[in-house]
Amino acid sequence: MSLELVPQMTVTGLVMGLIYILVALGITLIFGVMRVVNFVHGEMLMLAAFGMYYLYTLLHLPFLVALLLTGVAIAAVGLVVEKTLYRPLAYDILKCLIIGAGASFALRSTAWIVFGPVPREIPTLFPGVMRIGTAVVSNERLVSVGICIALTLALYAFLYQTRAGKAMRAVEQDREAAVLMGVDIDRVYMGAFVIGSALAAVAGALVGMLFAADPEMGSEPLLKSFIIIQIGGMGSIAGAVIAGLFIGLIDSFTETMLGGELAFIVDFGILMAFLIIRPRGLFGYDV
Repeated sequence: MSLELVPQMTVTGLVMGLIYILVALGITLIFGVMRVVNFVHGEMLMLAAFGMYYLYTLLHLPFLVALLLTGVAIAAVGLVVEKTLYRPLAYDILKCLIIGAGASFALRSTAWIVFGPVPREIPTLFPGVMRIGTAVVSNERLVSVGICIALTLALYAFLYQTRAGKAMRAVEQDREAAVLMGVDIDRVYMGAFVIGSALAAVAGALVGMLFAADPEMGSEPLLKSFIIIQIGGMGSIAGAVIAGLFIGLIDSFTETMLGGELAFIVDFGILMAFLIIRPRGLFGYDV
């Protein structure tokens, strides 16, 4: 491997890592507050990509308007999932895991019927490339980086600076004590699912813009996100950020040196090492 490729691989890895983080943050927030592993998250990402395709590409709505409408629609889907799938099961972690996996397969199969197997490309608003040292990165990826960083900081500020965010953290730390202090648990759960779903919508729009929209597109980011949140620690925002960047870099270097087929093998190898050596992840806690 030529050393000249290292800057390019690093830039590519950081970009993909930030997108992985955006997906993982939604799953992490929902799990941290509700102790629910949301398998439907990948399909929300997929539906958001198709939403952007139809609103932006076919209906020619302005990009930000299409993104806003897609985010609202996917947030509504998240509310439906929370109320109809998880709430009736009293958020039991095993039951929710099973029904979430079933709903994921059902949505993916429906997408194959409705959208078909042909990937739908979303044209970029930001053509061209930029050179960073010896690395070259497209402008749309730079915009994606900015969006991911902005949303990560916004989520952090929300959780630590707002009353609603502090209520979510209180429920995460001690649900019974939060109830005794007057926190509305149902409202907190709904808020966590809305925010998590909106993050999935933005991630889907970005992935669709960088690659294409297709019914299977949510599977890989979902699996990467589960690896990331397990390494970072279930429920840990900081852990998801660190692990996301780490996995993004590992994937970039592995795919360049060994081929894309081996990237998942390396990722799962790292995950297995963490499960053996440190099952709680970097900053997590026991379920």
